Amino acid sequence: MMRRRRFGQVCAAALLSQAYWARAQAHLPRLVNGPLRVVVGFPAGGATDIVARNLQERLSRLMPDQVVIVDNRPGAGGQIAAQTVKNAPPDGSVVFLSLDHTQVIIPLTIAAAGYDGVRDFTPLSGVANYYNALAVTASIGVHSMAELGQWLKAHPTESNYGIPATGSVPQLMGQLVGKTIGVSMNAVPYKGGAPMAQALLAGQVPMGTASLTDFIEHHRAGRLRILATSGIKRNPIAPDIPTFHELGYPGIEMNPWIAFFGPRGLSAEYVGRFDAAIKAVLADKELQDKLVQMGNEVGFAPGEQVRQWVTEGTRHWGQVLRDSGFKPQ
Repeated sequence: MMRRRRFGQVCAAALLSQAYWARAQAHLPRLVNGPLRVVVGFPAGGATDIVARNLQERLSRLMPDQVVIVDNRPGAGGQIAAQTVKNAPPDGSVVFLSLDHTQVIIPLTIAAAGYDGVRDFTPLSGVANYYNALAVTASIGVHSMAELGQWLKAHPTESNYGIPATGSVPQLMGQLVGKTIGVSMNAVPYKGGAPMAQALLAGQVPMGTASLTDFIEHHRAGRLRILATSGIKRNPIAPDIPTFHELGYPGIEMNPWIAFFGPRGLSAEYVGRFDAAIKAVLADKELQDKLVQMGNEVGFAPGEQVRQWVTEGTRHWGQVLRDSGFKPQ
C-alpha cells in the first residue's frame, strides 16, 4: 500500500504538461547513433507489446533522428528477453521494457534463471502500474468470486486456470485464490497473456489470470467475465469489478509495474538522457488516455525508484512463496 502511495506521488510530480511535450519534440537529440532496440519478452499483441509500440511511436516523434525498434523475444515469461538484454553491450542501444514478473518473480521461482533482476541490469524509467485480474468463461455461468468458490467445490476436477507464464504473479494469484477458497488450483501456462486469453475464449480452460489489459475488451463484449482485480482500489475503467483486497483475499494487494531496464554498466549520462525522453513521452495526453483505457496507471518514475520496486517486490513475493512452501525449480 505504501508503494502505491509513493507511486502516486511520483506520478503527480513527474508527468509533464502537454505544452512541454510540444516543446520537447523539437529539442531532444537521439539517444544512440544506431537504432534503439526495445526488447519485449512477450508476443506481439499482448499487453506489454501494446505499451511498447505506443512508446515506440512517440519516441520516434520526439527524436526524429532516432530509429526505434520493438524486438519481441517471447518465451519463458520474459526470461529469454532478460538474458538477451543482460548480454547486450552497455552502450544504450538495447533496452528492456520489462514487468515485475520478469525482474522479480523469475529469479525467485527458477533456480537457474540466468540473471539477477537488479544486479545484472541498470534500472531506467518506470512507465506505469497495471492491474492483474481473474476471468472466467461466460459459459460456466459464474458471476462473482463467491459463485466461483461454489463452482470449484462442485467441479473439483475442473480447477485448471490459464496463466501467461510459469512462475508468474498471475500463477501466484491463482494459488492464493485457491488457498483462500480451500481448493487445489492447477496452473496451465501459455506464451503470454494474449494467447492465454484466446485459450480461455476457446474453452480450453474455465478461468485464467493475467493483466486486466488482456481481458478487458473481451469482458466488455461479454465473451468472458472478469471477477476481481489486484490492487487496493478499483480500476477507473472497470469500476464495477471489485478488487481481491475488498473481497478478503490476502496477498494480492500489490499492483505490478512496467519499467525500462538496460544492461549493467550504462553511464549516468545516458540514464539521464533516457529519463528525459521517457518523461517527455509520458507527457503526451493522447498516450496517457490510451494507456489508462487499457487499465494502466501512467506515470514516470526514475531508476532509483524502479530499483526500490524490484527490492520491495522481491521481499513481498519471496515471503508469499516461502509461506506457500514453493521451491525454486
